[in-house]
Amino acid sequence: MNRHLGATGAAGPLAGARVLLTRRVAGDRIAAALEEAGAEVVAVALTETVPGDPEVISRAQERLAAGAYAWAVITSARALDAMSLAAAPVSTRLAVVGPGTARALEEATGRRADVIADGAGAGLLREPLLARGPEGPGGLGGAAGRAAGGARLLLPTSAIADPVLADGLRTAGWLVEAVPAYSTRTAAADSLPPGLARAWASAAGPAAAGGFDAVVLLAGSGARALHELLGAPPERGARRRTAVVALGPSTAAEAARLGLGPDVVAESPTPRGVVSAVSSVSAAGAIGAAGGAASVITGPRPAGPRHAPALEERS
Repeated sequence: MNRHLGATGAAGPLAGARVLLTRRVAGDRIAAALEEAGAEVVAVALTETVPGDPEVISRAQERLAAGAYAWAVITSARALDAMSLAAAPVSTRLAVVGPGTARALEEATGRRADVIADGAGAGLLREPLLARGPEGPGGLGGAAGRAAGGARLLLPTSAIADPVLADGLRTAGWLVEAVPAYSTRTAAADSLPPGLARAWASAAGPAAAGGFDAVVLLAGSGARALHELLGAPPERGARRRTAVVALGPSTAAEAARLGLGPDVVAESPTPRGVVSAVSSVSAAGAIGAAGGAASVITGPRPAGPRHAPALEERS
């Protein structure tokens, strides 16, 4: 089975833990952070990205280059892969969710984001420049400003994205153009690494040949893919089971809808936030059992997820 390329730390809060990460990308900072904390990371792409309609994307890019938007809002690096923002004029401000998307934006356009929100996409609704609408400091203001595009906002996003952000921006007064730049679907079962399904169903622990102590869900699409391809996290009776860690409230809600838990929610969409969340469920179990330093999650699945402390990531 393919594992994330990188050395697993010999010591750390996750020493001995085996974690399934539901994506596989080059230079994954979350995978690297988990490994630095001592975990063995098995990174598997459970989803694949499907590009949106090229004509729709091209027309939006033309309007962007012409200065039609006061803002372009990017919630995922996948949107930048599907739609170029390189031609955005300096008059169009840029807002992103999370430091990872901010880095991807700077690499793709050479520009830094004007607003970087933590948490899920809805976190942008708490940012004053956007929350106060086009009449506030984030827009040009007045009828002339609205006529010049001061109220228009471009939102390149997934075709299956939660509408909470777009609806909230419209409520604030923005004229939101949501462009379905891409979609995400469950990967084909035959594309999974050999032995993954068997390992998923195996008991975790120092005496086991496989199994996972925790699975990290990074998006609702990943939760659906896990449910479709591998099924619910294996129950180990009253003393052992695989913990489910969700990145953000929207992923947690989708996981809960599918009956996947979760056990804990990582409030911060950063590598340190994910490590904090996985560490919190590990601390609730037994680490360093006889025969090895294994992270075993014990007890019945909680009725609702706990929220891990949000740790601020240093730049």
